[in-house]
Amino acid sequence: MPSDITLSDIVAILLFLLSWYSISWLSGHFYSKNRTSLYTVSKSVRNQWMVNLLLRDNRISDVALLGHLMRSASFFASTSLLVLASFITVFGVIDDAIKVTYDIPFALHVSASFWKLKLLLMVIIYIFVFFKLVWSIRQYNSTVIMIGAAPSVFDSDEELYYYANSLGIVLNRASRHFVDGMRGFEFSLAALAWFIHPVAFIIATITVLMVTYRREFASRTLHAMDDKHQ
Repeated sequence: MPSDITLSDIVAILLFLLSWYSISWLSGHFYSKNRTSLYTVSKSVRNQWMVNLLLRDNRISDVALLGHLMRSASFFASTSLLVLASFITVFGVIDDAIKVTYDIPFALHVSASFWKLKLLLMVIIYIFVFFKLVWSIRQYNSTVIMIGAAPSVFDSDEELYYYANSLGIVLNRASRHFVDGMRGFEFSLAALAWFIHPVAFIIATITVLMVTYRREFASRTLHAMDDKHQ
């Protein structure tokens, strides 16, 4: 561990990890009569989508919609690789990278070894993001395969709803990993502030957490989807 790491740095990184984990857990598990999350509402809508899909004779439009979701995940997966490669490249020009912060008045100057530790955090974040998005793409593909394998007519409503539930599970897992990947992008912006100052890192983390919380639990999109689904 670098010798110039401070208590503020330790507090900042712990707050960062706790905030990221907490908002991810809450969005997927929190539910009450008075408040729910955008992911929870979206999950119910996707389940209903799968039921309606199986009731339709023509499912081409549904496959096209899933193709759009896969393209979105593919785009961000490719982007995460480019960002990851960029951060890895910085390891080779660490001295030049450190000089960039010299022009920032309130930037805290640290050792090269400490800078590498901060770079390592960014690399880990984007490795995490990449694997989340790739797994999301694969599960979207699995959903399409299951749609293709679905019979055109079911013997009973129970069989239809059972198959729709299986489709919903795979589709929701794909969406969950996509959301986790997107959240990695969001929190990586907070981690960038660590290169300037640990206090800036703390402020950025709290800001990202507040924005993420509002979008997940108090956004107009959530209210619109919740009202429509009820």
